[in-house]
Amino acid sequence: MMRAHPGAMALATLIGCFAGPSLLAAATPPQSLEARIQRIDDQMAIQQLLMEYGRAVDNRDFAAFAALFAEDGEWAGPQGSYRGPKQIQKSMEKMFTDAAADIPKGKNFHLLTNVIIDLQGDHATASSKFIFYKMNGAKPEAQVAGRYEDQLVRVGGAWKFKQRRALPPG
Repeated sequence: MMRAHPGAMALATLIGCFAGPSLLAAATPPQSLEARIQRIDDQMAIQQLLMEYGRAVDNRDFAAFAALFAEDGEWAGPQGSYRGPKQIQKSMEKMFTDAAADIPKGKNFHLLTNVIIDLQGDHATASSKFIFYKMNGAKPEAQVAGRYEDQLVRVGGAWKFKQRRALPPG
């Protein structure tokens, strides 16, 4: 009986690992160019939504901030849970008015990173990490870090937050 060389067995196993997924991919029908472009467009629109959130907060533009949410959208975090653009706007205005001496406009900024978006037609989920910095003279100091867990919905052709949860890092 002839024994296979251990290196040949390892190579065959490795080739099998790569051949399996490629055979599976060949069985899955390719997306149309139009569907692929729509997916890219949706990804970019959602990324823009996430960035606009940080810009609106940093600029204290709470009308623009609230407009990022669907009519039944919810913002939830350590400060509470608020539903609908009007309630979200009022709550953010109060929070930042109460904290104005501690975090004056122009003296803080947000960074968003590690964004993962999962599209499902007119709905999507996103998760990301954030750091809220406050300026101490010319030196930025991290004040709060955490993560966002988002449910998103396409409304009238635009992506909106259905739910945005601000959570501790994890």
